[in-house]
Amino acid sequence: ALVAAACSSDDTADTTATTDGGGTAATTTTTTGGTDPGPGDGGGDIGGTFQTALVADLTTDNFWAYLDTESSVHNGYVLGQSHPALYTLSVPDFLNIPVLAAGEAPAAAVDGDGYSATIPLREGMTWSDGEAVDANDFVFTFDVVREFALGSNWLSNTPETVTSVEAVDDYTVKINFSEEPGLSIYQNGINFLSILPEHFWAPVVEEARGSDDPKAALYAASGAGEPSAGTNIFDKWEQGAFASITANPDYYYEGTVYTTYADLSWAQRNGADIDEVYYGSGSGTELSSYADGPFVGEIIYSEYGSQDAAYLAFSEGEVDYVLNPSGIPTGRREELRALEGINFAINPSEGFRYLAFNLRKAPMSDPAFRQAFAYVIDKEFVTGSVLGGAALPIYSLVPEANAAWYSDDVNKWGFGLSEGERFDTAVQILTDAGYTWSTNPEALKDEDGNYTGVFIDGEGMKSPDGTDVPEVELQTPGPGYDPLRSTFATWIGQWGERLGVPVDVNPTDFNTIVDATFPPQTEESVLEWDMYMLGWGGGDPSLPCTSHQAFFGADQDAVTGGGFNTPGYNDADFEALSDAFDAATDLTTAREVCRDMESNISENLPYIVLFSTPITDAWRANVVFPIEDVLGGINGFPNAWAGQVLVTE
Repeated sequence: ALVAAACSSDDTADTTATTDGGGTAATTTTTTGGTDPGPGDGGGDIGGTFQTALVADLTTDNFWAYLDTESSVHNGYVLGQSHPALYTLSVPDFLNIPVLAAGEAPAAAVDGDGYSATIPLREGMTWSDGEAVDANDFVFTFDVVREFALGSNWLSNTPETVTSVEAVDDYTVKINFSEEPGLSIYQNGINFLSILPEHFWAPVVEEARGSDDPKAALYAASGAGEPSAGTNIFDKWEQGAFASITANPDYYYEGTVYTTYADLSWAQRNGADIDEVYYGSGSGTELSSYADGPFVGEIIYSEYGSQDAAYLAFSEGEVDYVLNPSGIPTGRREELRALEGINFAINPSEGFRYLAFNLRKAPMSDPAFRQAFAYVIDKEFVTGSVLGGAALPIYSLVPEANAAWYSDDVNKWGFGLSEGERFDTAVQILTDAGYTWSTNPEALKDEDGNYTGVFIDGEGMKSPDGTDVPEVELQTPGPGYDPLRSTFATWIGQWGERLGVPVDVNPTDFNTIVDATFPPQTEESVLEWDMYMLGWGGGDPSLPCTSHQAFFGADQDAVTGGGFNTPGYNDADFEALSDAFDAATDLTTAREVCRDMESNISENLPYIVLFSTPITDAWRANVVFPIEDVLGGINGFPNAWAGQVLVTE
């Protein structure tokens, strides 16, 4: 699921997972001495407690809401291990592999005026209350999404060209398409739809239908008591204090060993009824291997509300691990390395931090205004000179570490220019667009024409229509949540003021920003924000431009479509590229279109992509994660390994 995060940030291609001693971490992890059950040896007794810290509070226990209006990474940590899909992505190689489906996805075939795919399901998978997980649950989930017009992640996994789904019988589903489906529609779209238990939610849905606002009524319902088909069951939530999940002893894949081989084939085997190989021979040199759990009886998520409080709790031994999508802040790393019995890993991120513009209102709607900001924002200066290399400047949404999809062919506004050159270029863009000042902004030069580093701030700035440029608010998480973003926002505000733009930098709570900018929004409420800084993580690294569609597609508008397109971007060229991406049935074509989508966003700037950080994780030595070397870090996909982590004595 895509999650609005303080988020994990982007990456660098040459960072690797390291152990505390600086060596490369093995991708196959077994318990000490091989005597205790745990990751890598195929299961064992369930026991112990994994104590974790959240840096921001949960906002819901309702899975429907979590994938829409409450789609924060912190909700995902707690709720993300309970609902199956037909297929998912393997870790660490992100291959498309079956979960509820009984095998590889069959090709869609012509069926009347459209196409269809019929997929057999596994028998024997149950919800934690003993009810079977079957085709009826899949159909129920899809139908509720369509009937209640659920948005955000639900939109991505129920594409418009999926016309309907059917339960042929209890263990066969048929998916109907209006046209031949591409990868983003079928294999990485509808097949990734999270499935909810019909027998639990049907009465809630029926009651919601009778309300004035069915979707709001559905989202207001508590998810307490919902059965799980994943490794863990949601147990309790005391708001502002903690939440907990417990082990699901009836999890279908418990004890199954997942192995990736050098030929990139992938196998899942449990020594009994599961012995499946995909994408190759399933033999030879192993790249990674780990066992599914659950291995711990309970995971507690304590809500600390800030990074400072969470890492203090970690330092004092109150928790085993801090769930922070940004990783450990630079200022905390040496402090934590001084502690005994702590392991570390460094991984490239699959996310990014960004500045978003509200394109529905002036002056943010003016391309010249956005281009001027893109020129004066010196990412290399802030990340290098101010932040001391704690962050990495980036220009594309797809991280460089995702080499198969990364594109360097984007507009790097101002890259390589001096501060004075950046400033003069920005002023010229604004001047050419018709902006004026009572005091013109100027970068002073000496008698030889060299920039002196002294600037005259613009004053009395007027828009092309002659009206005063209004004060614009830049909302950003405060320094207690993300000091990197807070620092970046301060500099952006100063550069804006230098241009003559009155900028109010407003450090505020993460959830406050999400509530102000993400669905649900109305035509009136969406005009209450100007610019904000957040981050993204949790996308699909095997088909990353599905995220671009979610962030910038016209049908994903936060007001009219209930999606993640908070800026209100609506560009005909991008829509054509999005259609071409949906139609791509092979990876080569999809990658070519994805690179063009990257270029479009970098030119038109609904976002200015700012920076990323390598993800540094730390955990107590009695905690064993199955894999430490993975794009996005340990607390990224799949939700910090809640179902596979082991805590020893």
